Amino acid sequence: MANDLIYYLWLQCALGVSPALRTQEILAAFPRGAKEIYEASDYERRLAGVFTNMQLSRLRQIPISQTEILLEECARQNAHILSPQDAAYPARLLQIPGLPLALYVRGSLEALHDRLPLAIVGTRRASRKSVDICARLSTDLVHAGCAVVSGGALGIDSAAHWGTLHAGGSTVAILGCGLDINYPIENASLRAKIAESGGAVVSEYPFGTAPAAKNFPIRNRLISGMSAGVIVIEAGEKSGSLITANCAAEQGRDVFAVPGDAFGSTYTGGNKLIRDGAKPVFSAMDILEEYEFLYPNLLDMRRAERDLARASIEPEKVIVKSKPVGAAIMPPAKPKPTPHPTQPTSLSPLEQQILLLVSYTPQHVDHIMKAISAPYGELFAALMHLEMQALIEQSPGKMYTKK
Repeated sequence: MANDLIYYLWLQCALGVSPALRTQEILAAFPRGAKEIYEASDYERRLAGVFTNMQLSRLRQIPISQTEILLEECARQNAHILSPQDAAYPARLLQIPGLPLALYVRGSLEALHDRLPLAIVGTRRASRKSVDICARLSTDLVHAGCAVVSGGALGIDSAAHWGTLHAGGSTVAILGCGLDINYPIENASLRAKIAESGGAVVSEYPFGTAPAAKNFPIRNRLISGMSAGVIVIEAGEKSGSLITANCAAEQGRDVFAVPGDAFGSTYTGGNKLIRDGAKPVFSAMDILEEYEFLYPNLLDMRRAERDLARASIEPEKVIVKSKPVGAAIMPPAKPKPTPHPTQPTSLSPLEQQILLLVSYTPQHVDHIMKAISAPYGELFAALMHLEMQALIEQSPGKMYTKK
């Protein structure tokens, strides 16, 4: 069967990539797979009743030698190509209509079957609050035994991937372009980190495919299809994340949404999902309890937090004094203790940079962001990791101090 890969690549070159492709019907009509289609006569292909006239024409026109270019490029790119007959092909994708005829993967194939996969999606222009929630939620899910799937985009996607990586978990990024295309360019280091850290970067688009706008709605069905459920964090009424949520509903996957401002346009999509039946998420437990009895050997419910909006310090430790109208409420500066003699060697360069910047006087996150150039998701994930290591702490109002 492994030798049949070249025929699946030929079939993909001929039929293209589309959610409307009747892949399941095509493979059911030719039970021996793509090689049987290649060897079939034009009459036999027409008799099967699963191809359009245009598709039949393409099957006649595309030479199998065209796939050799893809195989050579795959070897140069240090990537894998999977067909539906491969054991490493994600089992959940075999269940969806229009399943991909080929998947291009960089990283670990085990990540495609790792733990309980849950998708986290949302707007590319995420608020800092939503990015923080996303990073915390992905961390909680990883600690409980889940893997995180997302689209590798800016905003919520980035926060989901970085939060998972900082928690030591496995994450899968599904792209809307070829694996060799550096898009978005801001996330080049993220994609490399995912592949190097036991995760996987995946695309159904062949090498050289540019990130056209039409590709991403097509890609979204794979994000939901590879996952047991989809979690939407901050999505406008016309957000592409809603396409993923709709795909999830059509595929029989669970749909969750983090509620937001009832009158905020960036939360309208998620709020409407809740109105239409999506489960609201106030903590990782709201998600995990849906799978506790389905995957008892995969999940550790004791390691999940109960509150996404949890405070980083006890409320009684914050002394709030009367203030003039419009003035900010600031927690008092802590007495400066003896500095840590050395920084932990396990910290990333970004975390070490943050730790050098943060002092024993409260500093707002905006000050940190201006002083350190890093993507929102990566920065908040680093801050969260430092909190978990008890090296810094967060006070109300996004104020950070060294512990």
